[in-house]
Amino acid sequence: MSVEIALSPHDAICAGLSGRLLCFTHAGGAGERFQDWISGFAPVLDVRSITLPGRGALSDHAPVESWPSLIAAVVTRVLPLTDRPYALFGHSFGALLAYETARALGAKGRPPNLLVVAGRAPQVAAQGTKISGLPRAAFLKELEAIDGTPVEVLSNANLMDRALPALRADFTLLERYDADGAENHRPLDCPILAVGSDNDLQVPFGSVLGWRHRTRLRFECRLFTGDHFFPFSNPDFADSLFDYVDGSLNEHSKDFHRAG
Repeated sequence: MSVEIALSPHDAICAGLSGRLLCFTHAGGAGERFQDWISGFAPVLDVRSITLPGRGALSDHAPVESWPSLIAAVVTRVLPLTDRPYALFGHSFGALLAYETARALGAKGRPPNLLVVAGRAPQVAAQGTKISGLPRAAFLKELEAIDGTPVEVLSNANLMDRALPALRADFTLLERYDADGAENHRPLDCPILAVGSDNDLQVPFGSVLGWRHRTRLRFECRLFTGDHFFPFSNPDFADSLFDYVDGSLNEHSKDFHRAG
């Protein structure tokens, strides 16, 4: 069975730009989460968001619970977008997905020029009880406890009916992720910027620092104010991310166009 992956629409104003940023959201999220970035960063940076099956425009598609199937589908979808200097950004579950996508693209000789991650390092095992298979009421209680879903969604039965399959699938993927195996992964051939916040109860800053072991090139780590959703709630984060990504990709753009 084929797996459909959706990308945010191409913005013609970005057609000739040198840099591209591909964004992966948290568990259960859809690409619409990054709409403000898509419109706000144009026309300087081409921002695309990735939507997985079971949410957003693909809400009628069955969610995926297999890492190999998901990565294969994502790579097939985004590979044509590696025709210019590009970066990957992932938040929470999306950080692992961005990382695995970077590994797969690297294996095809098209590694990203930068990986930005807001989440625990892949070799850091997830803590706490596995929740993906819990009955509905217990699952919702756990979501509320970890502050992983907005209150307005949790309290809306219709919204939760639509969101639950994707949430369960993403938590299943998180619970199946092989953190021990990640310890032995070959470091990436791209720089990594790892970002965290000072009040993230799910991701201690020490587990963010663990990303330094996942690259053989430059590693930087930055701390922001906020909770687990600081990439969207901290008003300074988007501009800081844009400045960093734009500067990094501009460096690579000169060599990219010279080689081409």
